[in-house]
Amino acid sequence: MKANKFFAIALAALTLGFVACKKDEPQQDKLKVTPEVAEVSVGATVQLSANLEVTWSSSDEAIAGVNASGLVTGIKEGEVNISAKAVKTNEVAVCKVTVKAGGVTPPPAIPEIDVTDGTLADWEALPADKVVSWECPDDAAMLGLKGVAVYATEMYISILVEPNMDDITDLEWVPFHVYIDLDNSDATGGYGDEFADANTDILCESAIFSAGEPYPYNPAVFKWWGEVGADGWEWTDPSVEHDGSDFWGAIIGEGQLPVGNSECVDGKFEIQLLRELLATVHDMNDSEFGIGFDIQQNWSSVGILPCGSATDENPSGKVAKLKVKINK
Repeated sequence: MKANKFFAIALAALTLGFVACKKDEPQQDKLKVTPEVAEVSVGATVQLSANLEVTWSSSDEAIAGVNASGLVTGIKEGEVNISAKAVKTNEVAVCKVTVKAGGVTPPPAIPEIDVTDGTLADWEALPADKVVSWECPDDAAMLGLKGVAVYATEMYISILVEPNMDDITDLEWVPFHVYIDLDNSDATGGYGDEFADANTDILCESAIFSAGEPYPYNPAVFKWWGEVGADGWEWTDPSVEHDGSDFWGAIIGEGQLPVGNSECVDGKFEIQLLRELLATVHDMNDSEFGIGFDIQQNWSSVGILPCGSATDENPSGKVAKLKVKINK
C-alpha cells in the first residue's frame, strides 16, 4: 500500500515537471504580413512588412515586383500575390496587391523663354515668384531704363528690358551692359561705379540699337581683372591670355563669345545668355547670382537698373544688384 502511494506521488511530480518544462519552451509566432491587402499605382511603391524573417516573391513580376525588404513596385495594371515565406518554418503568408493606372505624377517641366517667337506671352505665363523684376522710380538720377525682369534656369539667363526712348535720342549705337556676380560672392569681382556691391565678375557688352534699328544682342564678355571690390573699369577679354598688368578696358574684343540671343518685341528687348558659356569665363554658383544693367547714350550711362531714388545721401541712387535664384 505504501509502495503504491509512493509511486503515485512520484508520477505526479514527474508529470508536473514535464508540464513545467513544456510551459517554459518559447512558442513560435504565426507568420503575419502587413498589410494583407494593398493598392499601388503604376510606377509607385508600397512597403510590406512581416513579423518574422522572410523571403519575398511575386506571383507575377510583370505586374508588380518586390525586393528583399518587402518594397513592392507597381509595373502594370492587374492583381498579384506578394508572398512572404518564413525562413525557419517555411510558413507562407500572402498580401494581395492591386496595381492601378496613373503612376507617379512627374514634376512639372521648368519652362524656358523663347526669344525668337515674336511674343512676350511666355513671360506673362511664368509664375510671379519665379521672376525678379525692378522698375525705375520717377525720381531716379537716370531714367533711360523703365524696367527689367530676369528669369533664370540651369540653361539660360533670360532678360526682359524696356528702355525709355525719351532719354535715348541718338540710335546710331546704343550700348547695353549686363553686369553679373556669377558666384554670388563678395570675395571676387569688382566695379562699384554704378552698384552698391562691387562684386561684378563679368561684363556683357553690345548694343540694342545700331544705325536706328534694333540690334541683335550678341555681346563680348569681359572678366573683371582688377582688385577685388575695387571701382573703375578694369575688364579684360577672357579669350586672350594676360600677364596681370594688361587692362583692356570696356571695349568689344575680337572673337566674340556666342553667349547671347535677343529680339525686340513691342519696344522691349528679350535677351538670353547661355549660362554654360558664362561658366567658361568664371566659376558660377548653382543656385543664385547677382545681376545689374545699364544703357548708354554716346557711351555715357543714361539708365541704370536696379536703382533707387536720388537723395542727398545717395544722389546716384546706387543699390545692390538684383539677386536671382535659378529655377531647377
